[in-house]
Amino acid sequence: MNGLDKIVIMDEVKNKIRDYWNKRSSTFDLSPGHVVSSKREEDAWKSLLKRKLGDDTESVLDVGAGTGFLSIMLAEMGYEVVGLDISEEMLRRARKKAADRGVKVEFKLGDAEDLPFDAGSFDAVVNRAVLWSLPNPEKAIREWKRVLKHGGRLCFFLHEPHAKEVSQILRRQIGNFLILLVERRNPWNSLYNGKMVENLPFRGGVEPAVILDLLERVGFEGVSAETMEEISKLQREKMPLRYKIAHSNHSQFCYTALKPKGGDING
Repeated sequence: MNGLDKIVIMDEVKNKIRDYWNKRSSTFDLSPGHVVSSKREEDAWKSLLKRKLGDDTESVLDVGAGTGFLSIMLAEMGYEVVGLDISEEMLRRARKKAADRGVKVEFKLGDAEDLPFDAGSFDAVVNRAVLWSLPNPEKAIREWKRVLKHGGRLCFFLHEPHAKEVSQILRRQIGNFLILLVERRNPWNSLYNGKMVENLPFRGGVEPAVILDLLERVGFEGVSAETMEEISKLQREKMPLRYKIAHSNHSQFCYTALKPKGGDING
C-alpha cells in the first residue's frame, strides 16, 4: 500500500468517525458520565481538575470536547478555554449549553490528531474518553504535547478495558437491550462494533501501563495514573438501572503528565 492509499483510507476512517459522532450527538447526554449527575459529582470533578491543573494554569485546550462536559466546567472555574471536536453537531450542542450556563468558551472544529494551533499555545490540555476513539493515539498525544507550553500540563481521563468474562458480556447485552427499549437508540451501533474497531487500537479501554509507557515514550515527564473512585461512586449512585447492568466495573483513570521545560518549542 502506497502513501496515497494510506491517506485515502485514513480520510475515510475520519469521515466515519465524524459521521458517527454527528449522529450520536442527539442522544449523547442521555448516557451516564456525559453530564454530571449531581452537585456533589460536579464539585468532585472541579476539585480534581483544580488539583491536577494547578494554580499557574490559565489557558486550557479541551480536545474532543463533545457537548462541552469539561469545557464548560473549566470555564466556570475561571480558565480561558478552547474546546475542539471533529463533530459539528456536538459543537452546536456545546455552544448552546455554554450559552445557557452563561460561560464563554471558544468552540472550534478540528482533528485531535492534527490540531489547528501553533506550538506552545496552551498551559494545559485536557480530554475525557477520547483516546479510545482515535485511529492513531500516539500521533494525537504528540500533537497535544506540541501545543503545550514548556512546563504545561496534560490531564485526561480514560477507562481500563471492559471485563471479558462471560457473565459481564451477558450483562452488557441485557443492559444494551434495555437501552434500546427505553431510549429508542441502538447501542450496538457504535464505534466499538463492526469493521471500525480494526482502526481503533484503544477501543474499549486500555491498561494504565500501556498509557504510561506511551506518555514517557512521547517525551512527557512526571507521568501518573490515578483511579477515580469517588467520582465513579457518585456517578453510579444516580445511574439508571439499564446502565448499571450494561456497565461492568472497569475503573476510570485520571492521567497526568508534564511537558519538559527545556528543549525545542515543537518538542
